Amino acid sequence: MSEILRDLTKSSTSEQGEKYFSFQIKGWTNFDPMDKTLARIADSIEQGGGFLTLMEVVKVEDNLASIGDEEVRECFANILAAKRLLHNVHGLPKKLIEELRSALNTEEEEAGVRKKTVASVASSPTNHEPGSRVASAPASQESGSRARPWP
Repeated sequence: MSEILRDLTKSSTSEQGEKYFSFQIKGWTNFDPMDKTLARIADSIEQGGGFLTLMEVVKVEDNLASIGDEEVRECFANILAAKRLLHNVHGLPKKLIEELRSALNTEEEEAGVRKKTVASVASSPTNHEPGSRVASAPASQESGSRARPWP
């Protein structure tokens, strides 16, 4: 048990040394990027389908607690918790491991439904600048649940 606590302490210490960057990217493509993931857009740009015109770091925070956006801070906290969990999975009770496995399997099944919803949101009209489109993640249908990073 003390080994798990040492691992958690090491993990927490290394997390405190991380920096967090808020950034913006602008670019042009010869394809409609609205229904594509960031990875597919980047791959298409690397293949000659576009180029970046601006990459700007807007803000740098030295630790997680300094991030002003609560949703972003919570997403990073969840990622860090998941990494700690993966690092220490061998010390978890078997029942909890089964529950985690079940939750991940359910998430995979629901991912296909979310992708279809995102595609329909991306093509819907918005009230932004003429000619521009902004995609956002669909609102969760469960009351009280938080939005997840998109896509």
